Formats: sequence, structure tokens, C-alpha cells
Amino acid sequence: MIPTDTLDRIDEHTRQAWALSELLLAYFNDGDEGRDTMSDEVMSGLMENLASHLREIRELNKGQEADHAA
Repeated sequence: MIPTDTLDRIDEHTRQAWALSELLLAYFNDGDEGRDTMSDEVMSGLMENLASHLREIRELNKGQEADHAA
């Protein structure tokens, strides 16, 4: 069984990644309107943040797979 604290961490990273992806999708699905309102630096930071959350989820899941294989 996966420890509650690990599940909580996965859940938190998942919620953050979901929120960032929703923001990015809304921004890019907006057509050309307002597309110039977000600087490349901000966009890059959001995408790096999303990648960081996804890495954390992957690492937490890997740890659980290793625990179950032992």
C-alpha cells in the first residue's frame, strides 16, 4: 500500500500540474487575442514549473514501483 504522505505529495503535484496545463491551454486556445500579453520569460517559467511537477510525480511513482518490487 502506498503511504498516505506519498499519495498526498503526488496529489499536490498533480493538482499543480493540472492547473498549469489548464492555464496554458486556455492561453493558447484563445486565438490570437491577448497572446502578446505573456512574455516569453513568463511562459518559459510556467512550462518549466509544469515539467518540474511532472518530474516529481514520476519520481514518486518510481519510488513506489521499487518498493513494490522488493
